[in-house]
Amino acid sequence: MIDTVSDFRDDAAGARERQRLRDAACVALETRLNRLVPPGATTTPQARAVAVRDENAATRIYVVQLRDQRAGDGWRQLLDARTAFAEGLEAQARSRTPAFYVAPETRGQVSVADELIRWSPAPCAGAIRRLATPDL
Repeated sequence: MIDTVSDFRDDAAGARERQRLRDAACVALETRLNRLVPPGATTTPQARAVAVRDENAATRIYVVQLRDQRAGDGWRQLLDARTAFAEGLEAQARSRTPAFYVAPETRGQVSVADELIRWSPAPCAGAIRRLATPDL
C-alpha cells in the first residue's frame, strides 16, 4: 500500500513538472513573438510576408518541443496556412493579386486555432490568437 501511495505522489509530481515545462514553453514562445514586428504593423506585402515568416520561425521552436501528436498536428496546420499566406503576399507584390489568409479548420469545421486553445496550456492562448490572425 505504501508503494501505491508513493507511486501516486511520483505520478502527480511528474504531471505537475510536465505542466510547468509546457507553461514555460508557451511563455518563451510569447516572448519570442513579442520581439518581432507583427505582420499587421507592416506597410507592404513584402514586409508582411517577412513578418509572417519570422513569426513562423519563432513558433517552430515551440512546435518541435511538443510531445502531443494531436496538438503538434494542429500547430503545423496553422503554420502551413500562414506559410501559404506569406507566399500569397509575395505573389501580391509581383502581380497585384490580393493575398488572403484562410484559417485552417478541422474536419468538423471547427477552427484549428480554437482547438489549439482548448488543447494547449493556458499561457499559449495569446500566442495562438496572434498567430491565427496574420492579416491584422
